[in-house]
Amino acid sequence: MQTTHKLRIFIPELVTGVVILTVFSWVNMASSATRSDLDRAQEYQIKALFLYNFANFVEWPRDAFSDQSSPLKMCLYGAVPFGEFLDIVNGVQVRDRTLQVIRTTDYAKIQSGCHILFVGIDHHTELDAFFRELNHLFVLSIGNTDDFARKGGVVNILRTSDQQQFEINLNKAIENGLLISSDLLSLARIINDR
Repeated sequence: MQTTHKLRIFIPELVTGVVILTVFSWVNMASSATRSDLDRAQEYQIKALFLYNFANFVEWPRDAFSDQSSPLKMCLYGAVPFGEFLDIVNGVQVRDRTLQVIRTTDYAKIQSGCHILFVGIDHHTELDAFFRELNHLFVLSIGNTDDFARKGGVVNILRTSDQQQFEINLNKAIENGLLISSDLLSLARIINDR
């Protein structure tokens, strides 16, 4: 019963993203796609949906933005195969801000500031240096590799045998000045490493 309540809270926020991402995936997966192609596309869609919804369940302080009209920047750094699913939500409203999706392989473009930062798999070998050099104040950093959250990231999306799950480094989120909704925390595995 408690799980159903949690999901009911989480699901309304997902509806817009699900509709947008589902329509896109139907258009792109028509005709002769193999089963593994469909599975991969579904996995990418789920990861994109996670990122989109993290934007709805995390609060950034006013200091994270230069002014009231500043966008909420979601940066996809490096090889992010599900980036096209997030291009669809570029420009949508997330609370009182416009979501701006930035896809780049140029480190200088993320160094100038991101609110949500997904680090592509091609940069995971550089994580230690990456987290030392980048200012992470007000940054929700997200990855999908073993120990991402323990190495300095805030959220790690994990693939179990039959589903996608995520873990949150709560101490790192607090250190970065982020307030994460209790609804989101109730669905995550919590890590308290610094």
